Amino acid sequence: MKNTLLTVCLAVVAFACAAPKPAFAPTERARAELYSNGTVYVGAPEWRRVEALLVRDGRVVFAGERTEALRRASELDVREFDLAGRVLIPGLVDAHGHLEGYGDALGIVDLRGVATFEEVVALVADSATRVPAGTWVRGRGWDQNLWPTKAFPNHQALSAATPNHPVFLERIDGHAALANAKALALAGLDGDVRGRDRMQGGEVLFDGEGRATGVLIDAAMGQVERVIPAPTLDERWARIERATRALVAEGLTAVHDMGVPAELAQRFVERPLALRAFVYVAGNEGIDAALRPMRSTSATSANEVVGVKLMIDGALGSRGAALLADYSDAPGERGHLLIVEARLAELVERCAMQGLQPATHAIGDYGNRAVLDALEKVEAHRPELRELRPRIEHAQIVAPEDWPRFVALGVIPSMQPTHATSDMPWAETRVGSARIAGAYAWKRLSGPSTPLAFGSDFPVEKPNPFEGLSAAITRCDVHGSPVGGWLPEQKLTAREALAAFTTGAAWAVHREQDLGRLAPGYLADFVVIDVDPLACEPSALLATHVLATVVGGEVVYGRLEPHQPAQ
Repeated sequence: MKNTLLTVCLAVVAFACAAPKPAFAPTERARAELYSNGTVYVGAPEWRRVEALLVRDGRVVFAGERTEALRRASELDVREFDLAGRVLIPGLVDAHGHLEGYGDALGIVDLRGVATFEEVVALVADSATRVPAGTWVRGRGWDQNLWPTKAFPNHQALSAATPNHPVFLERIDGHAALANAKALALAGLDGDVRGRDRMQGGEVLFDGEGRATGVLIDAAMGQVERVIPAPTLDERWARIERATRALVAEGLTAVHDMGVPAELAQRFVERPLALRAFVYVAGNEGIDAALRPMRSTSATSANEVVGVKLMIDGALGSRGAALLADYSDAPGERGHLLIVEARLAELVERCAMQGLQPATHAIGDYGNRAVLDALEKVEAHRPELRELRPRIEHAQIVAPEDWPRFVALGVIPSMQPTHATSDMPWAETRVGSARIAGAYAWKRLSGPSTPLAFGSDFPVEKPNPFEGLSAAITRCDVHGSPVGGWLPEQKLTAREALAAFTTGAAWAVHREQDLGRLAPGYLADFVVIDVDPLACEPSALLATHVLATVVGGEVVYGRLEPHQPAQ
């Protein structure tokens, strides 16, 4: 009996020595932060306003009256931050962006909004003068729909202005590019290209003599891209870091990064960034059987590999979006599928098998139907697919009979409000008055279990989420045009639009339990701004000033100065 008792006592002592210490010893005062003296919104759906927000260890522990927050903080070492009448909202999430592409765009020729091809040529030629002969000059953002002729360009003027540099300029949507003569020659496209002009998912445009005009559509862009010197993995990661540093200044606390090459995916879970990144690996070429959902262990800005980005068609602006009938402004053209429908179903099934969420780019009505058909086919024998919350990215032109299928199949519409306001001057010309009724139809496609997830598709559009909020609420561009909004029946309320950038985006990555709101237990991701997005005129959103961006309780942009200790 004595030996047994001794054994038990020793075991108890050993357990006590081995047991982990509490996070805070009784004699220590835990650190916390209290934010008050402003407007604090807890988040959707009720958008309750409170006086104070108490944060500890990167999570919200209380949201309510300041006196109660102080009482709860009495045993803590609290730093109090005076909001000085400013507004604190849940962190904004861009549910569809391209970090590497944006980081790259920050270092190349910016052609967004350029009103003529002549100006494009001038900007590129000027850039070429600052680098040695033979160096590639790259740019992005041209849009022929903004030019007087609205026609695709020919490379001749560009080639004459840049004879000593190969040039590659991506269209604003990333689904077409313009190459000059030197770049075409390096790619072997300097002769008669007839017979080599079409391929699965792409096209090389040529003139009456069979010579390439320089415009390459979708898959054809690869003909030139493969001869551009490839950046190292470290250079590519540096682009991603540069992008995130710029994005937190816009008020973003998280991004759904679409189409990440598999070789970069592991870096996301190994290295924290300025914001949270939810990674969708590029999957059209196949899905690595070893790929699984992965999450980093960083407490403040954990990144996750959550799914696979698939692409069924191209873009509307370059007439690559797959339509059920001819383009209204180009009889005989219907766009193209980047992969055949049977292959799409195979890839979706592989996603289901690996537990990876499929997020499929679809812009045309045929493209959207092909994705819905593939999801329906796979779900019939793999019901677990619905639990993964499949997404359709963009969903720009959807046939009326397919509207209810989003809710019926549990498909999240991941859409970008500024696409509508950018495309509205010419979208109806592309598809006609009948099909335009199903264009950028945010309200028609969403439901209680399929909430909208909003983003920008940067670098296609500017990443500023407040421009996205304004576009969603008004259906107007930054100049307030058209009066009353374009297809105004699809306008959202301010609350609905802000929810799509917060709780909707959190739901889309299965993080509705700890992201998107500022309720107790949620991660302390928030933004401090100088306007009230739920009370101001929508036009005021366009001038929003981001004062601070906080991720996991850490200030990643701006300044928040604590004042005297809370009493």
